[in-house]
Amino acid sequence: MNLEVKNIKNIPLKNEFREKEILIRNYRTSDYAFTLEILEELYDTYHRGLKEGEWKPSSGLRLFKPNLKRVTLIAELKSTGEVIGMGVIEALKSALGHYIGYLYNWAIKKRFVGKSIGKILADQAIQILKSWGCNSIRINLGYKTPEKLINVFKNIGFKPIMIVLEKRFEN
Repeated sequence: MNLEVKNIKNIPLKNEFREKEILIRNYRTSDYAFTLEILEELYDTYHRGLKEGEWKPSSGLRLFKPNLKRVTLIAELKSTGEVIGMGVIEALKSALGHYIGYLYNWAIKKRFVGKSIGKILADQAIQILKSWGCNSIRINLGYKTPEKLINVFKNIGFKPIMIVLEKRFEN
């Protein structure tokens, strides 16, 4: 399978993909190497998305506990089986008793950026989070996130609601 994916890299891509060409499915441990590659690519570009040792083969597996539901979604090109994107969705029960959905570790392979893969993945994630009973969905974006990416989320109904400041501690 890995050889197949390497050979696919030279095939010219379409300008945009349609929903019927992309399979959105749950993460499997066999996806580990592909998701690691995507997260490393994200880290190389934005210095976000991957810390050594944080993403393990079992990291993307389903997690259901009281007050928490989490699934990693995979975007796969139906024609080739290539894993081209991923995103973790989570529903967390708030102190007020309603669920808030979160999107994180959202990443698309560089050569597929701008080809509607992220939108297809986000649309499916939104449907799942609604079915889990979420009243709202949040996505945290880095401070230097390109305006173009912010607009992608605005175009599907997300609005800025807060600014989060963080202080990190060295271990």
